[in-house]
Amino acid sequence: MEIQINFTGNKKMDAIFDDYVVKCDQPLDNDGDASAPSPFDYFLTSTALCAGYFVKAYCDSRNLSVEGIKLVQHNNEDPQKKYKQIFEIQIHFPSSFSQKDKDGIVRAIQGCSVKKTIQEIPEFKISVI
Repeated sequence: MEIQINFTGNKKMDAIFDDYVVKCDQPLDNDGDASAPSPFDYFLTSTALCAGYFVKAYCDSRNLSVEGIKLVQHNNEDPQKKYKQIFEIQIHFPSSFSQKDKDGIVRAIQGCSVKKTIQEIPEFKISVI
């Protein structure tokens, strides 16, 4: 995947890939205009959205409704290490869900590609062209 970044004023940027434009900004306390989420907000959100995708895929494959399922992700910094994040994903199920399906959904979330990529510790290469 190729992602192009366009600088659109003050701290605002657009990330362009495929047919999508993702807008981002910085919060007011970081000299931005708070007109869109920050890049770090998107990063944290991507894990919750990935988990949600796997919940939906599991339910779809078993003709289960996602109505009443609530996914909540809490992100906390390790107080000893600023960049070590603790991702806690809580799943709230309606009472109609069996323990078998609850366990299956937890296993499905373990397949989240965002989570797996982070756990492999990505490598970054920066080059000047």
